[in-house]
Parts: sequence; C-alpha cells; structure tokens
Amino acid sequence: MKITAIRCILASAPYALPGDAEREIHLKTGFRSAAFIRVDTDEGVSGLGETYAGVFAPETARELVAQFALDLIGHDPMEPVGLWERMRHASYYWGRVGISQSVLGGIEMALWDLKGKALDKPVWELLGGRAPEALPVYASGGNDKPFVALGRELQGYVQEGYGAVKIRINNLSLDQIVTKVSFAREALGPGIGLAVDAVQGTARKPWSTREALEVAKALEPFNLEWIEEPAEVTNYAGYADIRRETTIPVAGGESVTSVLEADAYLRAGALDLFQPDASIMGGISVFRQVARMCEQRSVRVAAHAWCGGIGIMGNYHAAFASPNCAWLELPNVPNPLRDAVLVEPLSRVDGRLPAPSAPGLGVRLPNDFEERYPYRPGSFYRILG
Repeated sequence: MKITAIRCILASAPYALPGDAEREIHLKTGFRSAAFIRVDTDEGVSGLGETYAGVFAPETARELVAQFALDLIGHDPMEPVGLWERMRHASYYWGRVGISQSVLGGIEMALWDLKGKALDKPVWELLGGRAPEALPVYASGGNDKPFVALGRELQGYVQEGYGAVKIRINNLSLDQIVTKVSFAREALGPGIGLAVDAVQGTARKPWSTREALEVAKALEPFNLEWIEEPAEVTNYAGYADIRRETTIPVAGGESVTSVLEADAYLRAGALDLFQPDASIMGGISVFRQVARMCEQRSVRVAAHAWCGGIGIMGNYHAAFASPNCAWLELPNVPNPLRDAVLVEPLSRVDGRLPAPSAPGLGVRLPNDFEERYPYRPGSFYRILG
C-alpha cells in the first residue's frame, strides 16, 4: 500500500450561540473553522486527522500540509511512527515546536486512522495495552452568561449524567469568581465534581503567581477537582509555586506542542493533572509518550479536546491507551464540525464514555461535507477588542 495524496480540507460552521462569550470575543463572524486532513492510498483506504491549528490559522495549516505531503507521497502509510519521524526530520530547522508540530500531528493522526481502518481495529487497540471499558467524561462549558442561563446549563449536565463539570473563571474579578463558583457548586450539588479554567494561557495580561494564589485560596472551600491554567503557559516555576501553596490540584499543558515543553512542566513539578492534546502536540504517538512521562512521575492525565470531531476522537483513542488517564473532556458548545464526522455518537453511561469500537478513529466525512460546511475566510479565532 502506498500514499497517493494528502489533502487539507478546511471547513467552517456556526459555532456556539449568539451572546456566548467565546463567540463574542474571538469569533465575531459567528463561524469557527477546522482543518481536517485526508490521506489516500492506491488501495482505496483513506485516513482522517485534524490539526487544532485549523481553529487559529487554517490557511497556514493548509500550506504546511501541502509541504509535508511532498515527503510522504509514495510511502507505506502503515508505519505512522516512522512517517512521523520522517516529517520531524524534514521540519527540524524550522518546526521543532509550534504550528508545524500541530500540523505534523494531524497528518500522523490520519495515518493511525488509516491503519486502523485497514486492519479493522480501533486505534486504541493498535497503540498497545488494554483499554479500560470506559473513562470518566466531564462536561466542558460554563462560559460567562447570566446566572439564570448558567444554572439551566449546569442542571442540564446533571440530568445528562455527567460526573463532573468545568466552568471558566477568566475575565472576572476575584469577587465575581467566588460568586460564580459558589453558584455553580450549589447548582450542581455535592455529588458532581467541579473544576475551573482560568484560561491564563491566552490572557493578554496573565495573573501573577500572587494573583493566582489569591484566587486559588479563595476557592479552596469549594472542593474543586482542579484549577486549570492559573498562569502563563511557560511560567513553569509559577505553576510549581501555585501547586505548592494550594490544596486545589493544578492542571495545564493543553497548548504544549512538543515533548520538550511537556518535560519542562514535569521537571518543574508544575502539574497535578497534565492535559495533552494530540491535535496540538504532534499527534497520537506524542500524546502517548507524554502520558508515559507523566506516569513515571505519578501525574494524572486528562485529555484536552476542544477541536472538531476528528481531533476529539484522536485524543480519546490516545487516552484509552493511557493507563493514567483520569478524565476525558467533552466540549458542550454547539459545533456541527464535531458531530458531523462521528461514526458513532458519543454516548455516555453513568458519566463514563465506553471505549470506541469502530475501526480507526471512528470518523468519516459525509459525501456532501464540503458543500454543507464551506470554508469561510476570516472565520478563525482572533484577539479582538
């Protein structure tokens, strides 16, 4: 079997709801884009991957896919790790971290999907080890909105059987944060886990260590699962300081694009919970490598998943192959580019997601996909205001 073509498919779709903070701040068009990657072969078997770069720089991602494709056409697609190494070597001078690794990882994800489909096995099974029957999944939402609407959202998660919920606490004063978390804690009840995301990785003026600690100390009475990204993402020492001084577990790492960055977090003792994302950090194999590094240091893993459906499934398969994975993230913001590509719906049982059973990643592109979701230039995340 030989690779005959590698193509980046850009798509755009309405995202979230009018008034949603994420949409109003970053997506003024009301649309969000994705960069899906298709690898075709001379035997008719194809694989699909996704790079999270499609959310932020879709046209750049498309050009990088075309460049990486030059080094893969004609090669055997059944060796994803070997082809990942070939791409890594090809981009060594200009792409050891950042967007190039995210695009490289999207191609590698497509190779795993192709291999799974060719062998009629789910990708997690190809990664080795024995996957658990199911993993806990938490609802990721809780953006800024009036408390009446927030209460309805949170109680909806309880009714849907989620075991935990994560809400955002960025763009708020300390008093507003405490009020929001207190409201969420009461709305969810004591039996549902609650985590908070400070989102300081994308803040224009991230909290200082002192400010982050002030927030964490104020939230300790609410028995939180974790506080996420309480500092700028390369402030490894600051993360470690926060972790030492609070009883709340500290989470981060979703924007890591290389093993070197992951190692910096771990060497600093910065995290209780690492949040790798295969669509950002170089693919499924790198996710697994980082998960093993975490396991050696007794650090739990929670798969980050905020892209389209293909990237979400890539992360879930890597998570099911990682024994130290404690949580799966499931975004609850309306996004057609998540649901349209899934072979099987993401059905939960008692707050847990069963191990995927479809071959490959369990994704496909409907025949009319590109007509239904044509790419809209300018429909990417922007820093506005």
